[in-house]
Amino acid sequence: MAEFVNLERFHAKARHYHIYRIRSTYLDHQPHYHNYYQICFVVSGELQHIQQRETVRLTAGNAFIVPPGFIHALHFENTRSEVYSLAFEWDLFGPGFSQSEAGRFLTGLHAKDPRHIGMRLRTVLDNPQRQHLQNILDCLIWQQQEKIPDFVSAAPNLVASALQLLIQSYYSQPQNAPHTPTARDTGTVEQCLEYIDAHFREALSLNELCKQFGMSRSVFCAAFPQLSGLPLRQYIAQKRIAEAQMLIRSQKQLSLSEVATSVGYQDDTTFYRNFLKIAGVTPSQYRCLWEDQ
Repeated sequence: MAEFVNLERFHAKARHYHIYRIRSTYLDHQPHYHNYYQICFVVSGELQHIQQRETVRLTAGNAFIVPPGFIHALHFENTRSEVYSLAFEWDLFGPGFSQSEAGRFLTGLHAKDPRHIGMRLRTVLDNPQRQHLQNILDCLIWQQQEKIPDFVSAAPNLVASALQLLIQSYYSQPQNAPHTPTARDTGTVEQCLEYIDAHFREALSLNELCKQFGMSRSVFCAAFPQLSGLPLRQYIAQKRIAEAQMLIRSQKQLSLSEVATSVGYQDDTTFYRNFLKIAGVTPSQYRCLWEDQ
């Protein structure tokens, strides 16, 4: 049975990240999963990265990123094996992070999204990328050891820079080159965007949209972000929160629960979480900003 690991184990919940350089781990060969993202970068030696029936050998200069909930295992093959292990939560970043390339890539790592699956097992960095990544990770270790206050911490930018290096490495490999939408794909996704813009208040799912517009999941998930600028779930969330902001400003008699229902949310918790992530403030804080206007 897979073991669950969280940042509380490292006493790092408050700062939203933890990094260390290790030669072994008590989880060696033990299937486990986290509530955070993990970057693993091999400095020396060899390890095995295991996910269900897939096993990939990692050597110096190899790395991977895994999302929350991804069940995997590492096996340190000898005492020369040494890795950086960086754990971080989405909450480390500011509200605009979801619209960045790094944010979109992290979204694509999740198990239900077929894009970028290879990155979850291994990517290979060239020599300059290795050196730059090691410098970034060493700086993160220093930030952690010095207990730099959050308001001046460089950790969000450093982690985003590490992600960007890994993304560059991943896309530099021919088999991972981004899918270029065909003219037919482009036209189909444009029709889908028009449909979503008109129906975002309704329950929309990836499978239903793929079926309705005659596209495979893999093609849709590759073409949609390139044409819309965001993965499907985030695109719908952006439309709903923009509509919610308009309702809060213009229809002050509506309760926040009524606003949530009006824009398509069935529960207040998801509405609150998405509103805070996109707008940078809670719905009630946003309402207060407009009360006197």
